[in-house]
Amino acid sequence: MPQAIDVELDGHSFQLLADCGLYRPSQSMLFVADTHFGKEATFRRHGIPVPSGSTDATLEKIARMLNQTIARRLCILGDMFHERSSLSNGVRQSLENFFADQCDVEFILVRGNHDISVGRLPKDWPIQIVEPGMIIDKVAIGHHPIEVPPGDIYLCGHIHPAIRVSSRTEHFGKLPCFWYSRGQLVLPAIGEFTGTHVVKLAVGDRAWITTQGEIFSYR
Repeated sequence: MPQAIDVELDGHSFQLLADCGLYRPSQSMLFVADTHFGKEATFRRHGIPVPSGSTDATLEKIARMLNQTIARRLCILGDMFHERSSLSNGVRQSLENFFADQCDVEFILVRGNHDISVGRLPKDWPIQIVEPGMIIDKVAIGHHPIEVPPGDIYLCGHIHPAIRVSSRTEHFGKLPCFWYSRGQLVLPAIGEFTGTHVVKLAVGDRAWITTQGEIFSYR
């Protein structure tokens, strides 16, 4: 199975990546959703013992996709951080190292619901923050799913879509997916420490499942 799948949706060409990113060649832009950096730091601060390292693991996946696609721009479709307490010293340092390593990349953040509670990011971080609804060459971007007018296309995240996979005799659990429905492409959460939400595919919907570094079409 491949590490990437080329698709055309509503006249726009994209590449779906097994590491849960979406690449748009015409704009040299990589999209990811729901990084939730520092979520593990927030849990530990509240006395919940969880493993560390999820932020670095997520950044490694993003760096791998930037190298794979040679993208010049990275857009995070909301929920870059989990809470204000997610901005621990260790998480800040990891992000600053990442920015330094990717100094030729332009960074864009579409504000999500968790980003509002985080507040202002450090002034010296090279991130342009935009509001949902921004249009980049006829493709709208946001965080929450919305009703999309006929003929338009919209990229978002928020719901961490997944498909429950099973056969007649066995259940294989939930797997993250890209979910396309009525002009809307919902990206899977790229964050290493995030849950998923099983989506039900309607007639005409499409989905692509990602698992263990591979991606394949489900419908």
